[in-house]
Amino acid sequence: MHSIAINNGLCYINGEFVRASIGVDGSRITRISKIELKGDVVFDASDMIVIPAFFNAHTHAAMTLLRGIAEDMELNSWLRNVWRLERKIEPEDVYWGTMLAIIEMMKSGIACFSDLYIHMDEVARAVGESGMRAVLCYGMADRGDEERGRREIEIGKRFIERWNGSFDGRISAIFGPHAPYTCTPEFLRTVKRKAVEMGVKIHIHVSETKWEVEEVERKYGSSPIRLLSDIGFLDGDVVIAHGVWLDDHELGILKESGASVVYNPVSNLKLVSGIPRVGEMIELGINVALGTDGTASNNSYNFFEEMKFASLLQKIRYNRADSVKASQILDMATCNGYKAYGLNGGLLEEGSLADIAILSKSPQFYPVYNPLYSIVYSANGEEVQQLIVNGEIVMEDRVILTLDEEKVVRKVEKLKEKFTS
Repeated sequence: MHSIAINNGLCYINGEFVRASIGVDGSRITRISKIELKGDVVFDASDMIVIPAFFNAHTHAAMTLLRGIAEDMELNSWLRNVWRLERKIEPEDVYWGTMLAIIEMMKSGIACFSDLYIHMDEVARAVGESGMRAVLCYGMADRGDEERGRREIEIGKRFIERWNGSFDGRISAIFGPHAPYTCTPEFLRTVKRKAVEMGVKIHIHVSETKWEVEEVERKYGSSPIRLLSDIGFLDGDVVIAHGVWLDDHELGILKESGASVVYNPVSNLKLVSGIPRVGEMIELGINVALGTDGTASNNSYNFFEEMKFASLLQKIRYNRADSVKASQILDMATCNGYKAYGLNGGLLEEGSLADIAILSKSPQFYPVYNPLYSIVYSANGEEVQQLIVNGEIVMEDRVILTLDEEKVVRKVEKLKEKFTS
């Protein structure tokens, strides 16, 4: 008898869809079987598709508060507007903005997200209450001010000490220096040293725009990736967001370092940042995960939309229809994110974290020749019916069981007045 049994689903196992049943106990998948299983809770998935739940590997969740307020701008202008508005954001605002993001992510089949932002205690509180899984980091920047740098690192350190491993291990707390153009090399060296001492990973924006690369070269005489390599920052415990503007040598540095890259196609398009060389990253063996970035630059957490754009952009980048295949896109959306952050999840296999999405077949799935292509190219997110996170059912029949959706929406809509006054 399992705590949860998912029977006779078309399950994505070892890169293909096969008819199987899944048993869940505690936080783990404990059995994959060809026969029906018994459970305290049983889902008949005979007409459903079962996949590992998604991992949104780069977000600023509470930027739901700023969705739609700074539009039709390239990154520099967008950042100036957003940073001005963020001065008005208070801790409780971040809690409600994160809750809204979690609603949207759950309904898109996302079980885990990586978040780098401000007032992160409130993000952790929202994650804990909602049943979500998350990798969280306080967004630090010294901006050339040594005293500010010391304060920032202390805030980041205290956040890790307070939250890492909390809520039955659903929260992983790590360091989050913003970017090489807002953080000095000395500051980044200190962050790296602290991360090694505390045994945690690092998440950082790198080479998102051509302007950023030119700015770092002007300041330090080196490109962002070369700079990070030279100061001993890059290794398998580092996850970089974006990596749009990388040359051949920098791709080689990333390969040798073991660092992971998070591809954010919609945000990169919207802010005219560019199209990263994901096809070549994959060929080199670099681990590439998928992220949405924040909704102020996306404007949604729809991971099905993100997968489709992720694929189509690479086809145009290389002028090859098979430059990045649908199976590789689904890996980016699932197991590659878990791998990037050192979590044993993103796969339907015994021993893996029980983060599972159960999908219905919407009209745009038919005729179903291969569910993989329906998921990556046709689905819109409404197909996600059940979501299991850490072995707990958090959404059933598209109803979120762990929070009050209407209350969250009302709270966020009222907060709008703060940013428009």
